[in-house]
Amino acid sequence: MFEKKKVLFLMPKKEKENQEKYEKTLKIRPDLEPVFAYGPEDLKNPEIFEVAVSFFYPWFKELLPRMTNLKWIHFLSAGVDTLWNWGLEKKGYAFSKSSGVHAEPISEHVLAMALYFSRELGKFDAQKNKREWKRHPLGELHGMTMGILGMGAIGRACAKKACALGMRVLGTASFPREMEGIDYVGGPEALGKILQESDYLVVSLPLTEKTRGLLGSTELEKMKKGSVIINIARGEIIDEPALISFLQEGKIRGAGLDVFASEPLPESSPLWELDNVLITPHVAGSTPYYMDRALGIFLENWGAFREGLPLPTKVDLEKGY
Repeated sequence: MFEKKKVLFLMPKKEKENQEKYEKTLKIRPDLEPVFAYGPEDLKNPEIFEVAVSFFYPWFKELLPRMTNLKWIHFLSAGVDTLWNWGLEKKGYAFSKSSGVHAEPISEHVLAMALYFSRELGKFDAQKNKREWKRHPLGELHGMTMGILGMGAIGRACAKKACALGMRVLGTASFPREMEGIDYVGGPEALGKILQESDYLVVSLPLTEKTRGLLGSTELEKMKKGSVIINIARGEIIDEPALISFLQEGKIRGAGLDVFASEPLPESSPLWELDNVLITPHVAGSTPYYMDRALGIFLENWGAFREGLPLPTKVDLEKGY
């Protein structure tokens, strides 16, 4: 039987009312004693903790010098690109993330965006406001090709839903491999193939130095005529001015965008004025089940931590995600 350890949970203030529920969830591990804090004022003895679970809070960084026994930081977010802006010492801690927490809601968001363009829902919504009854030629997702850049948890969930609709699915991953139900998964060098063959291109990559600006004019020029691009990853992965130009000229049929180079999206952005762009304000991952899933992912890592095994969702400091 493992000795019980105190674990610090740094939570948003709005979650205070749910603390009892989260304590009940964490009771599945009798070797874990959760201590909840909603700000630095709640912590008198931060040095007692070896493990901290948190979102990206500026005050958490300020707290770290006092956490002299801290060994492992688990982030309740899936993306960790913010980590590199913190100026944290990369050595000295083990880092893990809540990889997979967004897979279901974001893959549903991707599917909704694809259906929006396939079934011309934007045109019908505009007609409704004018009380106009007019029919348009409509498409189907069945038989179309979805290309997915990044076959992590979100990419795989998108692929599963696309396959269920009878779509052909192509993807890129860190190295070529076979994935059940997916027609083709190539390495980063397969980008050109995916761009040329996709009717719907989904960007599902982490933001790293290698992926920043990955899709510029040269890459967008390779996209299949009449294709739609859907970005639910990070805005900086696409050259936004180049994308705007391609959309304005009709070289790309449409774009479903949940993320942008600058957020909130400036009122001056031409994207607001384009009829072939669907904009959502970085909400693709929103779900009432977020914290339940995030704590479940933490518990998987906690089990590995106590057994001295590799953390299942460990942050690879070399890759940056």
